[in-house]
Amino acid sequence: MRKKRFVNSGGPADQTTALLLALSDDLALPFMQIKSTSELLKQVKFSEKKTALAAEQMLLSADNGLQLVEAYRLVLLSNELNQQQLEPVAIGAILQDVAHQLTPYAKLYATDLEVDIQGRPGPVLAHQPSLSAALQVISTSLIRAQSAQRRQPKYRLLLGAHRTPQNLISAGVFSNVQGLSDRALRTARSLVGRARQPLPAIPPGTASGILIADMLCSAMWQPLRAAAHKNMTGLATTIPLSNQLQFV
Repeated sequence: MRKKRFVNSGGPADQTTALLLALSDDLALPFMQIKSTSELLKQVKFSEKKTALAAEQMLLSADNGLQLVEAYRLVLLSNELNQQQLEPVAIGAILQDVAHQLTPYAKLYATDLEVDIQGRPGPVLAHQPSLSAALQVISTSLIRAQSAQRRQPKYRLLLGAHRTPQNLISAGVFSNVQGLSDRALRTARSLVGRARQPLPAIPPGTASGILIADMLCSAMWQPLRAAAHKNMTGLATTIPLSNQLQFV
């Protein structure tokens, strides 16, 4: 399996600058949520229960912003990523951990999180912080995009992994978001550094997480691609199985 680096003819500086512009747009939402909630708390006297709920929502918004910033920092460091930094990791444990961390945020958007690991994939070879961050920011982006695209009482988000016919592991995040295709991803990569919104098919404020995840996955092994899992569509990356000893 050959690693494919994120390619952009505008050069690394243009790429990271454009990504920073997209990131600033996405960060505006959690900051606005914190600002509006804090202003409301000043103006209206809420019950103790409602005040605690508002504080929890502000905390979730802050956590979401911090996740994006941390993932962007990993992108800046990704050029230094080498084979020595890749290690055997349990993909099932990573998916479960990401789902656990994001459950309160998903609840804010009336989204049920599910984890589905088909078969026994065994350990994969990856950079654990980058893989976790990529899955996390894809998830938050799709949670927000799905609720903005489709107005309904409840939503589903699936974190899944399965073994491919090539004996590799496909891992990703799946939802009912429309407009995410291989063609849309290729176009977005070519527009990074040239357009402020490289992914116009999804709602504003949700693009940078997908672009960041794409770069993190590219730095490890393969960029994101459109994929399906249990009759749901989404974004996935392909990761090789580790040749080292299996986990006990």
